[in-house]
Amino acid sequence: MTLHVCVRGIGIRRSKDLRARFRKFLNLTNERKNMSTKTLRKRIALVAVATLGAGVLSVAPANATEGVATIVTAGGQGILTAVSGSAGAQTGTMLVTGQIMADIDGGSTTSDTVITVSGGTIVSQNISSVGCTIQTPTKILLIDDTQSGGTSACQDVVFKPTAAGTNMVVSSYVGSTDLAAGTRTDKITMTVVASGIVGVFSASQSLISINDNDSSTATAADTVYANVVGNGDEGRINYELKDGLGASLPANTSVSAAVTSGQCILGASSGGQDLSSVTLTSPDADIFVAQNAASEDLSTTCSVALSVAGAVVATKTFLFQGAVTSIVVSSVEIADSGASAQTGLGYVVAKDAAGNSLGGITLAAGSGANQSVSSITFSDGNSMTASGSTSVNVVDTSHSAAPASTPTSIGWTCSGVKGSAQMNLKYAVGNGTYIYSNTFTAACNGDAVNYKASLDKASYVPGDIATLTITATDSAGAAANDQEALGTATTAEPAIAGSNMTAVTAATNADTFTAGKKTYKFIVGSTEGSYNLVVDLPKINSTTYSQDAVTVPYSIKLSSSAVSNADVLKAIVSLIASINKQIAALQKALLKR
Repeated sequence: MTLHVCVRGIGIRRSKDLRARFRKFLNLTNERKNMSTKTLRKRIALVAVATLGAGVLSVAPANATEGVATIVTAGGQGILTAVSGSAGAQTGTMLVTGQIMADIDGGSTTSDTVITVSGGTIVSQNISSVGCTIQTPTKILLIDDTQSGGTSACQDVVFKPTAAGTNMVVSSYVGSTDLAAGTRTDKITMTVVASGIVGVFSASQSLISINDNDSSTATAADTVYANVVGNGDEGRINYELKDGLGASLPANTSVSAAVTSGQCILGASSGGQDLSSVTLTSPDADIFVAQNAASEDLSTTCSVALSVAGAVVATKTFLFQGAVTSIVVSSVEIADSGASAQTGLGYVVAKDAAGNSLGGITLAAGSGANQSVSSITFSDGNSMTASGSTSVNVVDTSHSAAPASTPTSIGWTCSGVKGSAQMNLKYAVGNGTYIYSNTFTAACNGDAVNYKASLDKASYVPGDIATLTITATDSAGAAANDQEALGTATTAEPAIAGSNMTAVTAATNADTFTAGKKTYKFIVGSTEGSYNLVVDLPKINSTTYSQDAVTVPYSIKLSSSAVSNADVLKAIVSLIASINKQIAALQKALLKR
């Protein structure tokens, strides 16, 4: 028997097949009713989710704004960093094997919506979408609701990235199908990474560095001079191992270190190292490196390789300093006898047998002090070969072995009496034994009261470089001290001038003497003649010590290879005379015939 039922004027036979079709009709009607409710918001939303295989995460947005994608992701396969940020600048990170799924509502306005993707493609669209057309693999057109009876929407549009290392960017435009004329209302940028980087060591993300021996923090680069280790001390390698996303490697990651060259030993903690290789138990730890017994007191270089999962990922090299074998004092100046404590009068460096400059070495004055010169003082006041509060020759006091860019300076105190002493410095080795520096002259001399001047040559050729030397002495006839300036003010500026002499660097008030001498260079001009160079130092001039400006004679002549006009004229006259003589002889010979 067949039962006919009338529903709003439509006849339907009662059968299993027709009942199914009827229920489907009612469901579709309810769906469209719900869709129409959504369009009343006058909004467009993109809901991005990550999918990998069958895993799908779908979270609906709240209070969506037209053309703005509200991305709410708590995690999911394919997404590594949940999308975040304000409209127009949302960002996230995903695997290249993942994908973004979006629901797009047409809204109730009369504007069409265009969705584009770069660095990826549109791979699928739900069949229930209305007014939604994939025009190209990278562009979707969604017509406005007025054209579809208030039901336009794209359901489950899937965007898949093209390749790792290239961002996938999804953008929405409202108001025109022409992207140039439309207004971009949102932009989602997904950083696409390779699927094999999660939990895998990344050199660019990891930090492996040599740091000061009291530091436990890895940095992007080695600390300056931290690879220089004092005799008997230890070095330290800090590391933080990350994967391609910057996340720490798993705790069970295999990490090891081994000595690849040199004589040193390793340990996972400070002190007591006795291994040539060591296995570590954390992706964030330290390796301690020290000299072995055979290299004690000797300078040696040692390289250590760090391996992750059996592969070498970094090699660090240390310079271990040896024991003190020499002390070198250099660039010694003359102190002002009228001043008390003075610094910066010379440099001192302690060295090992390999010539390495050593920091943190305590020195003392040796022998030679007299009534004019008292004991040596150091620039830091601690009598050590380093800078800072505890050592000299170091940049960072927390790593006292490192040499500074400028050696330690020394000075001494003058008692007001002019004179000098032959002195040295010493380093205590132990048991009453010392290592002594080279002997140097510690002098306390007065200011300049007299001066002389001389040129390096009496005669020059054009283009020569002439060197002027001014020699100054104190009232005792000794070299003027190195603190003495040539001038004091505009009324006492040094004046040096001579014809056809151009100064390479002009003399100034601030110029000082070195061991009682000061030199200047001049470019010699091209005009021949005899001239005088006048050297006038008003600050030093005095009737008390019979000092006035000094005149230095010099001459300029052409070089021996040049020929003057006079020489040319003389040669022409001689040639004419020779020709006339030959003509006369020829005429005489012809007349005899």
